[in-house]
Amino acid sequence: MTEGNRHMHLLLVDGSGYIFRAFHALPPLNRKSDGLPVGCVQGFCNMLFKLTQDMDIDEPPTHMAVIFDHSAKTFRDNIYSEYKAHRPPAPEELVPQFPLTRSATRAFSIPAIEMEGWEADDIMATYACQAKARGWKVTIASSDKDLMQLVEPDGSIRLLDTIPRPGQPPLRWIGPDEVFTKFGVTPDKVIDVQALCGDAVDNVPGVPGIGVKTAAELINTYGNLETLLERATEIKQNARREKLIANAELARISKKLVTLEQSVPVEIDLDGLVRQPISPGTLFPFLKAMEFATITKRLAGLLEANPDDFEADPDLRAGGADAPASLKSTSLSVAKAKLAAQTVPGSGPAKFAAEEHARIKAIPVDYDAYEIVNTPERLAAWVQKIWDVGRVSIDTETTGLDPQQADLVGICLSTQIGEGCYVPVGHVLPGDLLAGGGLVEGQLPIRDVLDALKPVIEAPSILKIGQNIKYDMEIFWRYGINLAPIDDTMLISYALDGPRYNGMDVLADHWLGHKTITFSELAGTGKSQKTFDQLDIAAAARYAAEDADVTLRLWHVLKPRLAAENATTLYETLERPLAPVLARMEARGITVDRQILARLSGDFSQRAAAFEAEAYELAGQSFNLGSPKQLGEILFDKMGIEGGTKTKTGAWSTGADVLEDLALKGVPLARTIVDWRQLTKLKGTYTDALPTYMNPRTGRVHTSYSQASVLTGRLSSNDPNLQNIPVRTADGRKIRTAFVAAPGKVLISADYSQIELRVLAHIADIQALKDAFEEGLDIHAMTASEMFNVPVEGMPSEVRRRAKAINFGIIYGISAFGLANQLGIARGEAGDYIKTYFERFPGIRDYMDEQKVKVKADGYVTTIFGRKIQFPNANSGNPSERSFVERASINAPIQGSAADIIRRAMIRMEPELKKAKIDADMLLQVHDELIFEVPEGTEDQAIPVIKRVMENAAEPAVRLTVPIQVDAHAAKNWDEAH
Repeated sequence: MTEGNRHMHLLLVDGSGYIFRAFHALPPLNRKSDGLPVGCVQGFCNMLFKLTQDMDIDEPPTHMAVIFDHSAKTFRDNIYSEYKAHRPPAPEELVPQFPLTRSATRAFSIPAIEMEGWEADDIMATYACQAKARGWKVTIASSDKDLMQLVEPDGSIRLLDTIPRPGQPPLRWIGPDEVFTKFGVTPDKVIDVQALCGDAVDNVPGVPGIGVKTAAELINTYGNLETLLERATEIKQNARREKLIANAELARISKKLVTLEQSVPVEIDLDGLVRQPISPGTLFPFLKAMEFATITKRLAGLLEANPDDFEADPDLRAGGADAPASLKSTSLSVAKAKLAAQTVPGSGPAKFAAEEHARIKAIPVDYDAYEIVNTPERLAAWVQKIWDVGRVSIDTETTGLDPQQADLVGICLSTQIGEGCYVPVGHVLPGDLLAGGGLVEGQLPIRDVLDALKPVIEAPSILKIGQNIKYDMEIFWRYGINLAPIDDTMLISYALDGPRYNGMDVLADHWLGHKTITFSELAGTGKSQKTFDQLDIAAAARYAAEDADVTLRLWHVLKPRLAAENATTLYETLERPLAPVLARMEARGITVDRQILARLSGDFSQRAAAFEAEAYELAGQSFNLGSPKQLGEILFDKMGIEGGTKTKTGAWSTGADVLEDLALKGVPLARTIVDWRQLTKLKGTYTDALPTYMNPRTGRVHTSYSQASVLTGRLSSNDPNLQNIPVRTADGRKIRTAFVAAPGKVLISADYSQIELRVLAHIADIQALKDAFEEGLDIHAMTASEMFNVPVEGMPSEVRRRAKAINFGIIYGISAFGLANQLGIARGEAGDYIKTYFERFPGIRDYMDEQKVKVKADGYVTTIFGRKIQFPNANSGNPSERSFVERASINAPIQGSAADIIRRAMIRMEPELKKAKIDADMLLQVHDELIFEVPEGTEDQAIPVIKRVMENAAEPAVRLTVPIQVDAHAAKNWDEAH
């Protein structure tokens, strides 16, 4: 028991057990600065510290380590592919806390150990047996029944249960007697009992129908499992005998699964686990980064140290929003230095990310290593490989870009860099299928392929990695397969760099220095372009397998940057969870009434013809109203109207802004052309086009949402674009009447009220605006009253309109020239309005000046949730470009914060509706508005839940200083619900 006259005592802590106990036992807690979930980390710290304090009272450990499970597969998965297959994925809010618990352990000067391919129990078993062999005493802080096989009769290895239980002491030792009470056998026979009764949690099969009591009876009678199975024919009970004989092999497999490995090649030997005193210089930077005030205060007294002497560890502030906020009061040079320190490769996550990038980039792409999978044996081998590795890069090849109508042609997979395979299922021979064509030979039946892949695609233990994986999710759904959990390289890139590098080809070129095969190289262009099912399988395989391989490479390069660049929280809580939400919305679609659209098309056509005739009369000749060249010649050459400007080509400029300006100046032809353009655009873009988007399978229109294409975090709607339907004109609103609820249902429109002005009031800390929102005042009337000294009661509508234009104009950095054009007033008068506005609300000017300085210094601005909105050309030598960036830097945090708020609402909406047992489908997102479809008669139950989720979406990440208001209404069509 001694070495060098010291009693050696090894304390091993089941870190994974502590994590889940802390998570489930304590209420949620989010870091105030950016909303990062940290409740589990705080509980873990308290438990770890209490354990060391309790242990020091009796037999202080001389050596100590906390052991964690690694996320990858272990050797047990090779023994039994279904091992732990039924375990659900970790809760979303727990995932970002896993690495932080490792950091917490090291902050307490304790080794944090995990090893790929091994479970924590195996590592603890190895250390425990090594220590016992050296005559040490071993304590394992865990109540896990799987560890009870290690308990020694002489007490040299014991378990310590620290979970408080009614009527039990706070610390409960588990020795041979407690093991016998649990299993009915001595510790050396525990694995034999477990082999028989199995384990439903870990999906260890055991022998069906045999429980712990029967298993103990059998093992005590026959001595061990192997003897029992050899003599099973002697057992008198028919059912018991037959079960053992029929499932003997399952029992043997189960014993292998439950037996802990005692020879793990641990990288740190026992001497490396010697217990170290807590270092304030290591501990307090961690606690301050986590913002754990209470435990910091308690430990400060015990360690006799002042926490204020230590800075928060920048590498541990993963989240994005916190870094700029924490540096707000420092000088600009110091702030830039601290921000740079977070991303300069030197140590921690930043160094790892840089090294990983260099490693991956150095591995060449070898097309000869890719494989065409067209036999059941090779498909089974790939499925097994996925189980072994625990993750797979996956991509679908289809006949088109619309996931609601495209057919599956093939699936590509990669589990490790440099490899990839293509599984073709739908390549066709030239010619029409009905005219003698058919499937190309050498492909597996699509149903066989999907049946083989479904278990791994749906397995919660297998991470599926994709590029724009939302598309693949929708394809698989149509074939009855739920693809989850996911990582998306496009969304990781978006969280890090915005929309600069979205496409896989661009990402591969930028990060890997690799030029991928483009689809046009493979399939041609224009009218002669082939669809994927018409391609040669060998050529298609090179393209498809490369997709999977390159995506996996990008994941290895980009994922480590999240922690290194404080974007983990943004990705984990905003980007990744939104993808399946959008996929479900796209799949649902919305009903559009063809007859209403047809009537509107006829009306618009007649009125456009009238405007056309009117334009001919005003111009004194007929001409092509859609020709800018002809229109410019009539306006500025023939009619001699002053103020025209020419483009670089020498033609007159006749854009919308030019015509609107002329119309305000009283040029009748300009007004007629503006009206004609609006009608013809509505007709061509919506009333004529929308019927062509109706899905023949569902009878509904399915838009596609781009999640990673807008700088500020807004979503964009495509094919068709349902976000640009005009709402300020009567004709635009008429189009919304064609969007109707399905029979027996109604639509609910829930719209944020003046969300960007509310965000501005919060960010810029404008007390007058905050007070107005708090009191529920008409914000535009209040602004007008402040600016023009006019009472709110009885205020002329024109005065309010001007204040409204200024309110919204300021958000977009409007100039006196722009405001003058918008209000139809002189530039000098508009300038006076803006000057008066800043005098009444000085905080807004301060905010705008701060943003201009920040964007020039850092090249980006941030939303209140930490989204970086980057402007690489912030210091451009072009004055107009710099001016644009300055204006954009003012609006971007406001618009981006509003976009993030509605994203958070969308992510939370479905679980909250389900919890409230409300049958409601979220169909559309249009900037600040969400559209739902609910059974008629349930709208009164749905609306309060929808409003509550939307109005509280910012919390707990950000506690806004202004109330958020949502207006929600139900009706049979979109216009009436708005």
